[in-house]
Amino acid sequence: MISLSNVVLSFAFLILTGYHLLALIPEGKRAAIDVPRWLLLLLTGLIPFMLLAPVWNILTVLVTQFQVSWVEALYTVFLSYSSGQAALLSILTAGVLFVLTIRNSGSVYMKVSALLLVLILIALSGWASHAASLTGLSGFFANTGHLLGVSAWIGVLFVLGWFGRHLTDAKAFSAWFSPLALISVTVIIGSGFLLMGDIVPEYVNAWMLTYGQLLLIKHILFIPLLLFGAHHIWLIRKSNHQINLEKLQTTFRIEALIAFIIIAISAFMTEETPPHEVIQTLQTENTSILFELFQQQPLLVNQTLQLEWNMLSVSLIALSLVFLLTGSRWLTGRMKIWSAMTSFFIFCFLFYAGLMQSVLAVDTAVDETVYETKIEAIEASYASDLIVTLLAAEELDEHRVMTIYTVNDQDLVAEVLEATADGYKRLPAAMLTVGGTAVTDEDQKIRTFRVQHGNWHDEAYEYTYVTFGMIKEPVGVARVQIHYEGGSYIAELENHVFINKVSSQERWNDQHPIDFLSDDGSVIETYARQVMEEGVYCH
Repeated sequence: MISLSNVVLSFAFLILTGYHLLALIPEGKRAAIDVPRWLLLLLTGLIPFMLLAPVWNILTVLVTQFQVSWVEALYTVFLSYSSGQAALLSILTAGVLFVLTIRNSGSVYMKVSALLLVLILIALSGWASHAASLTGLSGFFANTGHLLGVSAWIGVLFVLGWFGRHLTDAKAFSAWFSPLALISVTVIIGSGFLLMGDIVPEYVNAWMLTYGQLLLIKHILFIPLLLFGAHHIWLIRKSNHQINLEKLQTTFRIEALIAFIIIAISAFMTEETPPHEVIQTLQTENTSILFELFQQQPLLVNQTLQLEWNMLSVSLIALSLVFLLTGSRWLTGRMKIWSAMTSFFIFCFLFYAGLMQSVLAVDTAVDETVYETKIEAIEASYASDLIVTLLAAEELDEHRVMTIYTVNDQDLVAEVLEATADGYKRLPAAMLTVGGTAVTDEDQKIRTFRVQHGNWHDEAYEYTYVTFGMIKEPVGVARVQIHYEGGSYIAELENHVFINKVSSQERWNDQHPIDFLSDDGSVIETYARQVMEEGVYCH
């Protein structure tokens, strides 16, 4: 649902940005364009609906899980959530753009206004992005810059490729489009590095996960995309003033399609867990199927990846570069477009295979320090200026204990520690974190994690379910009873928190209501929980 809406949203930004940008360029410096007005109106109207897709998900969670009325949920989401605010403003912005498109007066003022409205819609999409929610303004500017760069560069190519007619002065076109494309590519690369630093700080390690695999494929596809762009500049500069647009349109379309494939991959990446910390993410995410094709041995809990070049990987990459150079020659020398495309496709496959053959799983350094107390072991994971408050601890087995604590009264964390004769040791892949709004500001905050890897996972079973939370209201709650599909389990409250861990060979349904019980066993309230977390961090 979200990935499809992102694909449609990206397509709308491409066409609208390309059209309104070209509309500002004098006809002597571009090809004539004929985009149907109905298509412009349709795409303009779709943008608010696509931005409302994640808002709908939030609304249903509030209504079904927290028993919030629809009126209260709407009020909360549209006034308190960035995605809701962005969607609300997009309705107003798209409405004005819709009216301007219908009027289509042709004045410079109207054209500038229409382009500015499209740019505002792109900025609103950046405001509602994951990067903005994760890192604030830096994520907003990076994501918005990324969208602007792609929309300006590829949008023009899309419109010219499918809706352009005769280009009267190729060099006049190149005089403004070449700098625009260069600036756009620079912005895309720069903002891409910023986004990677925030979302994928462990680039090679992330290849273990589907998110990292998709990101790597995106980056490899970007290479032939750049070559097609360079080819256009070369072709136009070597031509006379007049050039048959059909000679350019085929490559415009191919370049635009490659870019759209990259955009579609980005859209599907939104359905995957971003690997902020790969080892932690692997607690609940399976390794990528593509990664497993190249990894002969199963990964251990504390292993990470590093590049280790070998004869096979070097040979594959060297051969891929031969196909890259051959495709470039066919593209610029003989204009064999489809032969060049075949060579670029083979390059992408061989280059990807070469990189994957070069990765080696190695053991990471594990903290072997024995800490005297649980709190000392827990605090070792955090900066010294953060306040960690241990609320409860429970024996998991003979050698491990489960702990629940808060960090700065903001996040609620469950962590497994190893118990030794002299104290406690930290373990890798042993944290589950509930973030978002401060846990102490809510009456109750409860989450369930479905775990398949790491120290929370029971290796004898396919799935492990960890439910923990804090209950401040209602008063008088002594314990909770969790009703999973596979059975009901009771967990006692201590310092307003509880934890329950159970394993099964079956993948249970997400729905698992939780009864709040008093000392005498009567039900005070029922908490309707209808989702299980697949990552190691959730809001």
